[in-house]
Formats: sequence, C-alpha cells, structure tokens
Amino acid sequence: MDINSFSDHINFLKIEIDKALRKIPVKDSPKYLYDPIQYVISGKGKRLRPILVHLSGQAHDADPSELMKVSLAVELLHNFSLVHDDIMDGDEIRHSKPSVHHKWDNSAAILAGDGLFSLAQLLLTKLPIIVFQRFNEVALTICEGQGMDKEFENNSSININHYLSMIGKKTGALLGLSAEMGVLLGKLDNHKNKDLFEFGFNLGLAFQIQDDYLEIFGDESSMGKSLGSDITSGKQTVLTILAREKDSVSWDKFVSSNSDIQGYKEYYESSEVKVEAKKLIDEFISKSQINLDVVPKEKRDALKSFSQLILNRKF
Repeated sequence: MDINSFSDHINFLKIEIDKALRKIPVKDSPKYLYDPIQYVISGKGKRLRPILVHLSGQAHDADPSELMKVSLAVELLHNFSLVHDDIMDGDEIRHSKPSVHHKWDNSAAILAGDGLFSLAQLLLTKLPIIVFQRFNEVALTICEGQGMDKEFENNSSININHYLSMIGKKTGALLGLSAEMGVLLGKLDNHKNKDLFEFGFNLGLAFQIQDDYLEIFGDESSMGKSLGSDITSGKQTVLTILAREKDSVSWDKFVSSNSDIQGYKEYYESSEVKVEAKKLIDEFISKSQINLDVVPKEKRDALKSFSQLILNRKF
C-alpha cells in the first residue's frame, strides 16, 4: 500500500468512525449530563486510537462490526480521560475548542466523563470477555497514570524512569490496548496480543514524549489545545526532567527567574535538552517497529505507516 492509498484509507476510517460516533444514542434530557457528552462526541479529534484498532484488526482478519464497537469504546475511554484531565490540569482548550469544564463547569465535566465511560462499557456487551477484561484493566491503568502525574507535580525528585512509568500508564497503555484489541478480535493467532500491545505501548511513549516536546515547541493551532499549561502547573515533563538531570544548579536558577514559554524554549535549546528529547522519541519508535516483527510482512506495512503518520502529526 503506497502512502497515498494509505492516507486515503486512514481518511476513510476516520470518516466512518466519526459517523458511528454520531450514531451513539445520546438522550436529550437531562441536558446537564447529555449536552456536554454530545459536545465531546461531536468534537474533531484525530481518532488515532480507534484507527489503530481497525488497522490492527484488519491485519488479523477481525470482524469489521466488532472492530467498530471496540474502536468507539476506546475513543470514548480516551475522551473520558481527557475531560477529567482537563479539569485537574486547568486546560481551557481541547480539540481547538473550549474544554468541557471551561464551557460548563467542573461538576458538569465530571458527570460527562462518567457518562462517556458508561457508554463505552455498553458498547462492549456481547463481545468476548477477554475484550471487556483488558479494556477495564487498561482503564484502571490510565487512572493510575493520572494519579502519578498529579503526585509528581512540583516534585523535583522525579527522574526519567519515574516519568516513563507514568506516561506508560497514561498514554502508552491506551495505544497498546488499541493495537491489542485488533488481535483479540482477529481470526488469526491471538497469542500475539502481547507483542501488539508492546507495539502500541512503545508508540505511545514516543507520542507522549513528543506531546511534551510540542507543548513547548509546537503551536496551539496544530496541537488543538492550550500550550504552556505544563509550566504553570509544575508538571514533570520529559524536558523539565532532562534539564534537571543534566545540570540541576543551572536549572534551579533558571526556574526561579523565568516563567514565560519563550524563556523555556531558549533554555531547552541552549542546553541541548531539546536534542536529547528527540533522541528518546526515536528510541521508542525503533522499539515499536521491532514489536511488529510478529506480524506477517504483507500485513505489517499499514501499521508501520501509521506510526509515521501520527508522529508527523499529519492527521
């Protein structure tokens, strides 16, 4: 599959996923619950995770209707986590529009997140029990990751291994689940589910490190969310940790006298922390591609192409 036909396939999947999301039955009342849920479902997310469910499933001859149900559940789980994370992090922009708690209030956002998670559970009924089990195991893992993220705020003892463990739970696990679901629903060897989970997991680590990187070096229009919030909230990101581990004295001196995003950009560039972060991204991308060795070569290309597309942010 050449890059043009692959891009067409990705666009087709995204359109079909968006159509299916709009068909999820959402009641009209009470509006306090369902208006925010509808607002989230109708948003313009990149649909990376549900697309990965489909690509993995197609590589393992899974039933398309089952793949769609699981892909929607994964997307709802992702959005449930984002709605709650935005409250905790104070982010006002999500998918290029006001976050739920900013448009309504914290209570409405908490309730909407709960509703999104419940809708995800309903989509999994009548599917194999292992799908339901893995979905909920990973859902709990994501909550653990967010708990670690909150515990780490303003904690200068956090090192790069702590950070990788945290983002593995927050981001890696959900992309891992997305890749694994296609195997569990497939008609081929489902013993490869651990390898496909590791593929998505390592891809997720690379993606989250890049996300932290773009929180400073990206732009708000392409990211679809507010930038610089990690600075004000004291988040332990890959950049802050690498900077501290490289030269704690210089870093502490810098942090005590700077608070604007431009100052952080200049520090990360002059200290070569920016370069080190990019090396980490490449390292986990390489690991993810090795995990794909268990997939027959003729079915591997789409997953390899997907890796490059999401890291190039071409969705």
